Amino acid sequence: MNLKRISKIFGASPPLSRKDISDYGNNPDAATQHDVEAKASSGSFEADAMEGWEAMDYDVKVMQKLDKKFLGSSRIGWYVTGSVVVAATVVSLVLINLNPTENEKTQVAKSDKSDKKVTELMDHQELTLEQSDIVLPDSISDLVDAPVELQIEPKKIQKEFKEMKTAYEYQIPPKIEMIPLDEIRMQIQQLEPKLKEEQKIAAEIYLSNLKLVDYRKYRSEPAVKTKHVVLTGTPANKEGENSDDPVSEMQEIEIPYIEYLSKTMRKFSRGSYKSALSRFDIILSTYKDDVNANFYSGLCLYNLGEYEKAIDRFLACRLSLYSNFDEEAQWMTALSYEELGQTDKAHTYFQKIIDQGGFYKNRAQAKMK
Repeated sequence: MNLKRISKIFGASPPLSRKDISDYGNNPDAATQHDVEAKASSGSFEADAMEGWEAMDYDVKVMQKLDKKFLGSSRIGWYVTGSVVVAATVVSLVLINLNPTENEKTQVAKSDKSDKKVTELMDHQELTLEQSDIVLPDSISDLVDAPVELQIEPKKIQKEFKEMKTAYEYQIPPKIEMIPLDEIRMQIQQLEPKLKEEQKIAAEIYLSNLKLVDYRKYRSEPAVKTKHVVLTGTPANKEGENSDDPVSEMQEIEIPYIEYLSKTMRKFSRGSYKSALSRFDIILSTYKDDVNANFYSGLCLYNLGEYEKAIDRFLACRLSLYSNFDEEAQWMTALSYEELGQTDKAHTYFQKIIDQGGFYKNRAQAKMK
């Protein structure tokens, strides 16, 4: 695989080092872990690599047997080969069902099997990437994360969903009346009477501990249209300095909806908001009323400080026939107006939330004090 070509594709930002990976897995210091997480979230390629290292308990020793064969003295070689090896190792670990609680002797034996499997995968030297793994639209790549203290972290959302699920176990969630306040959002306001009659709570599924509408129940063989590219070539230790192996052009493909959504939710749960946003937009290009994509893309935009755009996504949840996210969307709309400094609009929403007496009632009351 041509390393110059890979470098151009994935950019020149410094990759995660082995020390970063090892420190993250073995150093309990919160500051150290935060630094590594920030570095990992700088790109979807690094974020995907972190998922692989997590499955391997952040043990970088697995790379030692592969260094001589694949790396040589190339730093970009470590970046690409390391990330691909991690992905391949995840597959091999699943295949051999590695159990971290087994005794050391068994772990060593299985580690050897893992190395062998990775070597076989790397010899093939083929890497399939989706469009969103390679490049992001300029409108998204130029965005900058909002300050951490202003973000709503995925872990907090996961906790809230768990609490809400428990709270509503024996009662029906309140009817939510959204309050579109801007003229550009009149389309939603005009649809309100019809939606109130037709909306219903849909079947749900949890991915990455996050609630989603299970559209497999309501769409016939749902799939997402996107593009991918297959990178092929000779092993890094065999290619010449000027070799230029072919890279196929982008090809149109369809990926099963649940498969595409699952990967997207993993990216979101790791804080890769720009990458996740790009993927949610691709879902919306296929299903414009997809409540999952509208709600979670709104959360991505919120954490990127794009509050006006976030409000449009939260209000667009009302265009769905399913009311599963109405309460959360209303709360997030209120918070977005608050961050914009539009206090009157925020308080209108907070008061409506209080009147409805739902999950966010107490928090809305605290905001009104």
